[in-house]
Amino acid sequence: MSAADTTEATLAPDLAELQAIATAQDAAIAGGNIVPGQIDPAGEPEPQANQAEELAAMLQMGVVMLSPALPFLPQCYTPEACHQIGVAFDAVAQKHGWNLDAVKSPELALAVAALPPTITAVMMGRAHFAAQRAARAAHDKARTVENQAQARADHSGHGGAVMQPGAVG
Repeated sequence: MSAADTTEATLAPDLAELQAIATAQDAAIAGGNIVPGQIDPAGEPEPQANQAEELAAMLQMGVVMLSPALPFLPQCYTPEACHQIGVAFDAVAQKHGWNLDAVKSPELALAVAALPPTITAVMMGRAHFAAQRAARAAHDKARTVENQAQARADHSGHGGAVMQPGAVG
């Protein structure tokens, strides 16, 4: 079993599928079958990517990246749902003449890469500090109860019995 096989075996099915797609693309580029942005030797430009599939893949990638912060997303946005959304969105984009290539920018790539871990860190930080506050409050409450119990203890030496004035206890 190779390292790639063991890696894919430990990945979730949707991540394994994305890994397989990326591996195939890397192999095609390394093998010289695809050279991004160049024309093939026959003089034909490389075929345009299916925009619906590209949109579906982008949506799936977003779901995978946001899943640590929003663990319910994969149940809502299954690969089939992402594909249907991509097809529907592509039809609307073509109808209105939207150019989605203008949206693909380094700034968007940075936001897509940086926001999910940042959101997760903020959520984990809030939970961490809330747990610390709760532990501190519980400790302070226990200390207060202990102090109140000690204050009520009878240290008079006569066992709490009511003594008559002038009696020696």
